[in-house]
Amino acid sequence: MIKARDSFGYLSYKTSRLIVNGLTALFVENGVDITVEQWRVLLPLHQYDGLPQGVIGEALLQEKTGISRLAAGLERHGYIRREPDEEDRRLKRLFITDAGREVVEKTMPLAASLMAEAEKGIPEDEVHLAKSVMHRVLENLLGHPDPAVVCCDDEEGV
Repeated sequence: MIKARDSFGYLSYKTSRLIVNGLTALFVENGVDITVEQWRVLLPLHQYDGLPQGVIGEALLQEKTGISRLAAGLERHGYIRREPDEEDRRLKRLFITDAGREVVEKTMPLAASLMAEAEKGIPEDEVHLAKSVMHRVLENLLGHPDPAVVCCDDEEGV
């Protein structure tokens, strides 16, 4: 029988919470006025500007209303702008602004330092294996390749 603390769900949840809490603290300490949830929306836009709002929602496993709320907050901060799609006016495309790019460029080293701390003392091949297993678990649960990987495969970070 697997103990709850050894279950994949518990370990992945707790790790995720610690990473989010760590990033939140680093953002506050460094005067970055953005939530981790909002930051996750900026990351794909930094690499692939003009993505449809729905694509970002799918990649982040967010409901339409959740992405709309996050986008509205980012727009209020001046980090993105939303524009209707030229071919289908019902779709909104998100574009990162210079201020949004500055936030990503300021926060990526913070995220990298947190991940370096998290991976400290773990051999590189084990880190690679852990990430590979996580990708396979995601695909198993989704029933298809992870849209975040398809959308944003070149982006480093959390």
